[in-house]
Amino acid sequence: MPSSVSQSTLEYLARRLDEQAAEFPTSPEAVDPVTLADDIATLSRHLQHAVKRTQERFTAPATVHAPERAVLVRLARATAGMAHALGTLAEALAYATTGFQHEAVPDLAHTHPRNDPQVLRMLTAEKYVAARARLRYTAADLRTATPLPGPSAPRTTRPSTLSTVAPQELRRTRP
Repeated sequence: MPSSVSQSTLEYLARRLDEQAAEFPTSPEAVDPVTLADDIATLSRHLQHAVKRTQERFTAPATVHAPERAVLVRLARATAGMAHALGTLAEALAYATTGFQHEAVPDLAHTHPRNDPQVLRMLTAEKYVAARARLRYTAADLRTATPLPGPSAPRTTRPSTLSTVAPQELRRTRP
């Protein structure tokens, strides 16, 4: 039977996402396509593990109770955030590889400023910043424990006056 997914699981993933986001470069000069590819691979592994864990738990839905179900929903939302950050990093890789290609072959025609290697490095750095923000937002969301609705209190109903009156008394009060 697969192990359950708890708030501590989410906090562990949040720490990993924060650690990865903290390592992202902050300037165009620090952009390196090899490191970017490693960042993409690491985030892909986190995403794959989260999806696998969620899928394992839902193979036997009868064993997933309300508190764990709420945690799994939050984990599923986090996978969406991670996928979005992964897409942003993939765009960054496209910019970075194009920019480094232009740096490696200086004779390439720069017909448009967007083909300038320095501009492409800046675009890559901006994508890193966007991915960092998305990962930090996702990590913060994982840490935020939402209160689960507890069992509802039994409804108290006031006894009606009719139920406390004997049937004989009802007949006497009628005209």
